Amino acid sequence: MKPICPLAPADGADEAADALVQLCTFRVGGEDYAVDIMRVREIIHPLPLTPVPRAPAFVEGVFRLRGEVIPVVDVRKRFGLPADPPTRRSRYVIVNVAGRRLGLVVDEVCEVLRVPRGDVRATPPLGDPRAPRFFLGACGGESAPAAAGRRGGSSRLRLLLNVKALLDPSAPGEADAARAQAEASRRA
Repeated sequence: MKPICPLAPADGADEAADALVQLCTFRVGGEDYAVDIMRVREIIHPLPLTPVPRAPAFVEGVFRLRGEVIPVVDVRKRFGLPADPPTRRSRYVIVNVAGRRLGLVVDEVCEVLRVPRGDVRATPPLGDPRAPRFFLGACGGESAPAAAGRRGGSSRLRLLLNVKALLDPSAPGEADAARAQAEASRRA
């Protein structure tokens, strides 16, 4: 099965390859990631959170923003990285996903990049095909000196994050097991 990247052009789509895509880039655990700027609602300093009982370990809690309760996912925990205390650069990136808002805890927000759609490449399948697919594509990482001078060119590789997959269960059957456990505790 050929990997798909929704921002990459379809075969033979030269005009689409020239179109610019805007990406919000951020750092987590020393690596750079990006999300389509159209998904980003706002970027804020961390706020106090209310813990959510029986939530997955990577869900830090919820907070209220302009009347809306927003769940917060710690991207470090979701990727299995060691926890780090927040710094003055830590931010919540509030994104739209599946008709809802979601806060992502990131180490720092870097910049907004404009890259030609054709420069976004699909990532190869990694790991268990039944596990969530966290990355939709990649851009940058060009080692040629000309890449740094091109618009959007960069020597740092940025992985395009599949925000929706952050909420998917880590392993097959995990969501069903969590629901069964919650139902059993309600009966007890």
